[in-house]
Amino acid sequence: MPAPHLVAAPAAPAPLPSTTAAIGSAAARALLTASGTRDLALWGSSSMSSERGDESTPLPIRIHEHLALTVAPGTVHAHGVGATWSQHAVLMRGLDTPQATPQGPPDATTGAVAVALDLDLPPHGRIRFPASVGDVPGQIDGSTGTWIFTPSDASATVTAGRLVSALAEQTAGARQVLWMGKNNILDTARVLEDTQRMWDAAPDPEQDTLVLGQWATEHDPRGSATAEALAAVNAEQASRYGDHFVDVQALLTSESGLSCAPLAPLQVLEQATTQDALAQGVVPPVLIAHDLIHLNGWGNLAVGWTLIRRMRELGWL
Repeated sequence: MPAPHLVAAPAAPAPLPSTTAAIGSAAARALLTASGTRDLALWGSSSMSSERGDESTPLPIRIHEHLALTVAPGTVHAHGVGATWSQHAVLMRGLDTPQATPQGPPDATTGAVAVALDLDLPPHGRIRFPASVGDVPGQIDGSTGTWIFTPSDASATVTAGRLVSALAEQTAGARQVLWMGKNNILDTARVLEDTQRMWDAAPDPEQDTLVLGQWATEHDPRGSATAEALAAVNAEQASRYGDHFVDVQALLTSESGLSCAPLAPLQVLEQATTQDALAQGVVPPVLIAHDLIHLNGWGNLAVGWTLIRRMRELGWL
């Protein structure tokens, strides 16, 4: 049964126009104007960047865009990068500061130079972020499969020095959402360690982080190595983080989750393909993109809705 063609409602209302601040009494303006909302930093891989969120729904559904509406006038710093490992999030967050050594001469026009990092971490996906090498600010880019550092000033001389992400300072006071580790889920100890390091780096570790659990695709059926690793990581993180853990697997494979408000019109549980998927312990096809490894717009809508509900329960909103 194909999914009905429905208009996806936004996960949160748009912020009031700026002109509202000039209307009515001070008390009325205080009631209508958002206040105290902190910035939010998102770290992880393609799920966190809502890759394939333009599939199946009439309008693209991207979690970071719905969160931007929700936390306004706070800012959402969206740093999800597809195909990355948990270690890449740690590097981008500035928790690892490897020695970067230039390899060969710089580009005559841009000053860009290949660098070797004393960190066993190859670049993956479209990873790039502002950083400094020693005292030289610029950008590190691994999207070509080689770490390339381009100084902000093309005439600057890049010598060996510590690579320090500028994102650490930019997101220093933000709460954070972590959805990291699916691409290296078989290394469960590494995923748990990296997530914990990100958790500990928050301004108030016990209050300022939400961890999203991983979910099973048709490549992770019950009994597979990835399914077992995923379940182990989810169970440990649920134990560690309590209310600050969001069980996405349960959301997208349970009767209550598949009947949640954003998905109710789809009648997910009445579709034959859903029952086949649930028998394998994987997310139903109606919520999956055509590439079979990412959520589509409906899946993102459900996750965004659940995430915003949890943020409200925790008093973030």
